[in-house]
Amino acid sequence: MAKKIKAKKAAKKVAAKKKAVAKKPLKAKKKAAPKPVKKVEVKKPKVIKPKKAILLVPKNDATKQYSQSELFDCLVSYCGFVNRKEARLFYDGFCSMVQESLKSGYRLLLPGLGKIQVRKTAARMGINPLTKEPIKIEARKRVRFTPAKVLKEAVL
Repeated sequence: MAKKIKAKKAAKKVAAKKKAVAKKPLKAKKKAAPKPVKKVEVKKPKVIKPKKAILLVPKNDATKQYSQSELFDCLVSYCGFVNRKEARLFYDGFCSMVQESLKSGYRLLLPGLGKIQVRKTAARMGINPLTKEPIKIEARKRVRFTPAKVLKEAVL
C-alpha cells in the first residue's frame, strides 16, 4: 500500500512539473547582429617564370662529367629555382627520400628514368685474377637501377 502512495505522489510531482514547464513563456532568442565583413586584399604570390632552360656544358672536356656546382646550375635552369641554395635543398631532400625508401625495402619508380631497387645476390664462386685461385664470394645486397624504355630510346 505504501508503494502505491509513493507512486501516486511521484506521478503528481511529474504532472506538476509538466504544467509548470507548459506555463512558462518561451523567450524569443535574439539573433546576433551579423558582424561587418572586412575586405581583405589577398596578395597574389609572386610567380617566378623560369628562364628558358639551358643545358650547361661541363667544364671538364675529358670526362664530360658535371661538378656539383654545375649540376645545381642545371637544376636552377631547368626546374626554375631561384638560386643554387634552393636547388641544393631540393637535391638533398630527394637523395634522403631515395635512401630512406631503399632502406625500408621499397622499389622506387622514377617515371621516364627507370626503377631503383635493392636486390639480393646469391653466394657464388669466383676467381682471384692474380693467383687464379677459386674464391667464395658471399651473398649480399646491391642497389640496382633498371632504365626505362623511354630513357633507353632517348639516349641510345
